[in-house]
Amino acid sequence: MLLESKTAVVTGIGPGMGRDISLALAREGADIVMVGRSDRHMPGVAAEVEALGRRVVQVRADVAVAEDCARVATTVEESVGALDILVNSAFHGGRHEPFETADLQKWRRPMEVNHFGTLQLTQALLPALKRAGSERGDARIVMINTMSIQRIEEQAGSYVGSKAALGGVTKVLALELGGYGIRVNSVHPGYIWGDSVKIYFEMQAEARGGGATWEDLYAERAAETALGYLPSSEEIAGAVVFFASPLARCVTGTSLPVNAGYWVAPSA
Repeated sequence: MLLESKTAVVTGIGPGMGRDISLALAREGADIVMVGRSDRHMPGVAAEVEALGRRVVQVRADVAVAEDCARVATTVEESVGALDILVNSAFHGGRHEPFETADLQKWRRPMEVNHFGTLQLTQALLPALKRAGSERGDARIVMINTMSIQRIEEQAGSYVGSKAALGGVTKVLALELGGYGIRVNSVHPGYIWGDSVKIYFEMQAEARGGGATWEDLYAERAAETALGYLPSSEEIAGAVVFFASPLARCVTGTSLPVNAGYWVAPSA
């Protein structure tokens, strides 16, 4: 297995991306420290990980709260010591609204979670990551970012601003932390097919009228991808495993689009 005897912290544990990343890492041999804002989904996900024969530690914490981040770091120190992998998956979806009439005070929350919260937890866990880099020669940070900062759309300013800021700092961290044996990369999903996107398509179809269905909206979006479908969070988790594994030993500072070809980067 690619991650035998490794330990990973995964934030944003819920029924989608956080769950599937945790399971994907566990299948490759990693023990998991789960971080979630509530206990609603963590026990169920923990049971699934334990069924794979992996150890699980659950921590209820909000990455936007400094004291919570310190508590996560203390838990890691006391339970596992060196930390091999940090996956920053916690996020705030922002507000879908035009800039002209937006209440910019409400744009601060996605920035506090997506940018400062992610960096706050990363900084708190840096000693454990540095220890793994020193003792084992390789530690990994994977940021879950978004296609939204690459394929810009109207009314997404609060979300795009927070994630674009994170995207820039991610590359700075790759340069600053490489000397400690820490690799820093980011995964950029597009539409992640699941219940939340289905509900979103249902709302769009209802607003469109004329008998439109969510299947119509799915077909339209899927047709805009090179592969003709919208990937699930389980598939996207495979990219996280790649960055977390020895297969990406020499890869750092990279932003990987994982969107079935919905957005393709221009030539270098």
